[in-house]
Amino acid sequence: MSTEIINRDAIHRLLSVIGGDKEDLLELLNEFEESAPLLVGKMKAAATEANLDSLRISAHSLKSNSRDFGAVTLADLCENLEHACKSGEVSNPVEKVGEIVRALDVAREALRGISLHDG
Repeated sequence: MSTEIINRDAIHRLLSVIGGDKEDLLELLNEFEESAPLLVGKMKAAATEANLDSLRISAHSLKSNSRDFGAVTLADLCENLEHACKSGEVSNPVEKVGEIVRALDVAREALRGISLHDG
């Protein structure tokens, strides 16, 4: 389903990688819940300062974490920003980070609603 906010296959893959322990998965989800806003804070500061290197690093980190949890739209936005930073061609970085913030809010809400008891 193309409008799926969280790719459940990614959650199942992550669960498999960590040995199927749902408590460990919950711990990882909680860590994401805490770390993602910190990364976004770094991204906001970097965008305001036009520090493309710092912005690229934070976008890369959030992209990787988002992909692990199946937050495809969020990961794609971060990847696009990361590549733009690498090329040095970022138009309106503050606006791009704003898009990421909105996608993160949607992804975090969707992740909170995931039942680990689903198949």
